[in-house]
Amino acid sequence: MPVSNSSPLIHLARLGKLRYVREAFPSLIVPGGVRHETIERGKTSGHSDALLLEKLEKEGWLKVAGFNRPSSEKVARELADVVGRGEAEAIALAVERHDRLLIDDQKGRQVATLYGIETTTTLGLLFELLINGILPKADYRRNVRNYAAQGWIAPDVVQEFLDQGERVE
Repeated sequence: MPVSNSSPLIHLARLGKLRYVREAFPSLIVPGGVRHETIERGKTSGHSDALLLEKLEKEGWLKVAGFNRPSSEKVARELADVVGRGEAEAIALAVERHDRLLIDDQKGRQVATLYGIETTTTLGLLFELLINGILPKADYRRNVRNYAAQGWIAPDVVQEFLDQGERVE
């Protein structure tokens, strides 16, 4: 089961695509710091995606996991000086569990790669859903464009994902 950082959860919730992710994965794992960022702070800020994520947690699909080894806690503390707290915990948890990590932040992806962790971005996950036949092509195109409209991604990267999506049969 993949471990997720905050941004893919938030973006996928806002795009309305978590139901597709639920088809792809029996559950997602998040560390406590990610839960705090997405649900607790999200609710305090009045974000509806936080309520959806809390509902998914109550249903048991979104699972909060702690560390089983003190060395993982140490890695998370050390990485918090390099990336944010949630990202540091997500990376350390993915390392401990030997699981893939859903993360958008470039620096976080680079750090995870140094630890030998496979990473997938929000756009990468949308593409994966498309090629696995879970997300229809029209939804894929619309959601890549909607995601890009948020201004978080470079236009050339967006175009690359749109082009790749067109090549999927």
